[in-house]
Amino acid sequence: MAQSGPLIRAMDGALRRHLRPLARLHAVLAALALVIVLAPDARAGAPAASSVPAAQRGHSPVVVVGVPGLMWEEIDPATMPVLWDLAKNSAIGDMSIRTATSRTCPVDGWLTLSAGQRAFSERQQYSICELPVAPERDGRGAVFPDYDNFIEENATSPYGARVGALGGAVREAGGTTLAVGAGAALAAADREGRIDRYIGEVGGLRRSDLNAARLAVIDLDGLADLYLDPPVDPDAEVDEDGPDAEEEPEPDPIQHEDRLEALAGIDEKLGRVLDLLPENTSLMVAGVSVEAGASNLNAALMHGPGPRGTRFDGGFLTSDSTRRDGLVTLTDATTTVASTMGLPVDGTVGRVWKREERPADFRAAIGDLADLNTAARVVGALTAGFFAFFVALQLLIYAAAAYALHRYGDRDRQKRSLVLSVTRVVALGGAAFPVSSYLSNLIPWWSADVPQLALIGCVLLTDLLVVAISMAGPWRRGILGPMTAVAGITTAVLFVDMCTGANLQLNSPTGYTPIVAGRFYGLGNIAFATFATGMLMTVAGIGHYLVRLGSRTAAVVTALLVGTATLFVIGWPGLGTDFGGVIAIIPGLAVTVLMIAGQRVTWRWGLGIVTAALVVIGLLAYLDFLRPSGERSHFGHFFDQLTGGEAVMVISRKLAAMLGSLGNWQLTLLSACALLFLFAVLNKPTDWRMGALQRAYEYAPTLRAGLTGSLVTALVGFAVNDSGIAIPALALTVAVPLTLSACTWVLQQEGPREAPHPRQASKLPL
Repeated sequence: MAQSGPLIRAMDGALRRHLRPLARLHAVLAALALVIVLAPDARAGAPAASSVPAAQRGHSPVVVVGVPGLMWEEIDPATMPVLWDLAKNSAIGDMSIRTATSRTCPVDGWLTLSAGQRAFSERQQYSICELPVAPERDGRGAVFPDYDNFIEENATSPYGARVGALGGAVREAGGTTLAVGAGAALAAADREGRIDRYIGEVGGLRRSDLNAARLAVIDLDGLADLYLDPPVDPDAEVDEDGPDAEEEPEPDPIQHEDRLEALAGIDEKLGRVLDLLPENTSLMVAGVSVEAGASNLNAALMHGPGPRGTRFDGGFLTSDSTRRDGLVTLTDATTTVASTMGLPVDGTVGRVWKREERPADFRAAIGDLADLNTAARVVGALTAGFFAFFVALQLLIYAAAAYALHRYGDRDRQKRSLVLSVTRVVALGGAAFPVSSYLSNLIPWWSADVPQLALIGCVLLTDLLVVAISMAGPWRRGILGPMTAVAGITTAVLFVDMCTGANLQLNSPTGYTPIVAGRFYGLGNIAFATFATGMLMTVAGIGHYLVRLGSRTAAVVTALLVGTATLFVIGWPGLGTDFGGVIAIIPGLAVTVLMIAGQRVTWRWGLGIVTAALVVIGLLAYLDFLRPSGERSHFGHFFDQLTGGEAVMVISRKLAAMLGSLGNWQLTLLSACALLFLFAVLNKPTDWRMGALQRAYEYAPTLRAGLTGSLVTALVGFAVNDSGIAIPALALTVAVPLTLSACTWVLQQEGPREAPHPRQASKLPL
């Protein structure tokens, strides 16, 4: 396809994503108060299309055409005219192909389509990827003699994928399966590894074959053929590393002309398939895997009748798995195919594809899909380097601040004031860095000639803007004024983002990407740490000014209102939908509110906090569980797993991921240095025989409340989230620099030779 449009089109796409949802914010906030949406769907008693037996439905086949490596960037009317014309009259979207491995090779993708859950295959040798091995002929059909190996490998994996589920469901319902190509045979096989009708190449396909099939899967592997060869020895020793294998080398480069030729050949074969399709066929075309290289968002389309009688003759694809227009997942494809045939398939985790409106300009729609993939790839490639830069910057701030406090702590007031003023601004910039990484997505950096540099530049630009706002108003003269401004901006940005679709978190270096596919909507774990800490430090800052004005009750009420709204948006299904976040925020919020109220946090209070947390989490999970299974969020699924005895596997997987996160030495080092700086450097005694942190507590007691609550939330978040050490690392990244900004104010106000009497503190600026 021709290169994506210029900056104007990219800015138009960005405005559609970010400003259109803001216009509807008032309606979203009003809807948040309607608890009735969590009640069971009134239509649940009506028979769904997926519950209708296959025998009662029409006999037109459901046809799945899989093309490993297919991306929208390469689809244009010159190279692939058949697919281009088909896409115009179909629902289209990007598809996340993440399976049980970071790189979805063709065999992995086909097995995932078969299971409806993330699957993988052990490689016969350490290589980039492998092509599927063809099954053995058995009359008109075929069988994989070693299919049990796929079943056993995946049954014991963390995902417990049931390979053969799709083909088995079709055959159990009395339907017949047809596979064209070795990869398609893997997807269509039942749990015995058997396919009713097997054809090696598209050239051997006939209309009568399609008429006789209930499910037809076709493998067009022309791109993979450029890079890969099938294993020579089917009995070769396999690689035992499975989904935890080392990162693999990239494939040898292929000439662009060769790739274009392969795409044209795929298009020609697709045209032959279209010529043979019976009337009213449900057709899915999907890039089921990579061809061999790094992962991308692949192309997907649906044409004709689909689940629940929906016609897919235009629009964007979406599903409840992603809740984003133009984005679906590979596991959704299995559920969609099964639902179209009216068949239940056990063990699937996907949601049926649906259609939403797309731009009237078809090229603009394709451009939006290509831009999403570009942004995801750039962020994925930059994440490691971004966090290395991020950690180095934070450590540099701590080192420079420690030097400044030691070197200029006993100098004359004029020189010390300049150094400490700079230190305060730098500290605020460090605290604003996480929220700036989200705000940068308001700028279409992905459309730049060098998007990597554009992303870094946008983050730094927005960081400077946040710091400028925090130091621009009259609040800059108070001890907690700039701190409260930065924390308040952080809280407000992420609150609004969750209420408008979490577009700022998608493809942010500190958010999530659909290629990694850990989350597609709601509040990510790293964003949770930033959001929760920002909120707790905000209520601490607001509480300080209200207490100084003589209204402690107003300070407590404000903290409760802001905290409750935060808890609501974190946990509400469809907004934050963060199960672990609810568990972590409740104790931190409770501790902060109690300390603002002047109460000691005793064991009785602790027991009450734990009880309240369990009640809130249990109620949310149960109410979400009452919704139809296809509409449940993480809460309802966990309740279902808990009652079904499957929760142990989920908890074990998350616990292993949490403990494994300690291996991220950069974030572990950042957390350790932040705590060391907080409790050693800022607590180092000065001429007034106490540390700057303790002195700041005397001026602003609520600072202790916000900081303590943030540390409690970070600790609980570390324990209950699979991101592990990333939670305290990001929480401390916000909390410690904000605390440093308050401590520098204290050092500016009190020189070692002119330390004022504590009673004079009340005469200092708020």
